[in-house]
This record gives sequence, structure tokens and C-alpha cells, in this order.
Amino acid sequence: MRRIITLNFALFILAAFLSLPVLQAHATENYKALYYKTIKTNDGIRHQIKIVKKKLTKAGYKKNAHAVAIMSDANDQIKYANQVRAKAEKLAKEGKYKAAYLWAYQEFQYLVKAVVKLNVINNLITSQK
Repeated sequence: MRRIITLNFALFILAAFLSLPVLQAHATENYKALYYKTIKTNDGIRHQIKIVKKKLTKAGYKKNAHAVAIMSDANDQIKYANQVRAKAEKLAKEGKYKAAYLWAYQEFQYLVKAVVKLNVINNLITSQK
């Protein structure tokens, strides 16, 4: 009985070592998919940011000093997102999808900060009407 347990344990360890490259390849594929999914999401957010910025410009946000300051902060967040996007794209071209995904997610975070700031501007403008 003890020999069977020892043999099963040895086979388990052998199978684990043999499957390690397969698991690493699978993890890389998952990061690649996550990277492209995050980039697609970020592109959608960027599109919405452009639409909202046009709307706020039409609404005359520049008449409100607080709104102008907040828009400056939002533009800074977008600038940071652009810098991070370049890093993510470079890493993706090199096939380093885990790092590329992490940078793409960082871009997402900057874009969300910009969206929050744009919502604040929108609330400032609509509350004044």
C-alpha cells in the first residue's frame, strides 16, 4: 500500500513538471487575451472622453474657473494614459503580454480618473443652469 502511494506521488510530481511549460504557455495566452480586451475597453473610454469633451466645450465650461482647473487635471490624466499606452504597445510588440497587460490596465486607471473629472465638470456646469 505504501509503495502505491509513493508511486502515485512520484507520478503526480512527474506530471506536474511535464505540464509546467503547457501551463506557462496557457498563462501567456490568457495575458494576451486580457491585454487586447483591456485595449479595446480603453479605446471605448477614449472615444467617450472625446465626445464628452466636445459636449463640455459646447456648454462653455471655460466660463467656470473651477471647471477649467479640473479640465486641466483631466487632460493631465489623459497625457499620462498616452505615455503608459506607448509602453504597453512596445511590450506587446515584444511578446511580453503580462507586462503589456499591466501597463494597459494602468492606462485604464488613468482614463477612469479623467472620466471622473469630466463628470465633475459636467455636474458643475449643469448645476449652474
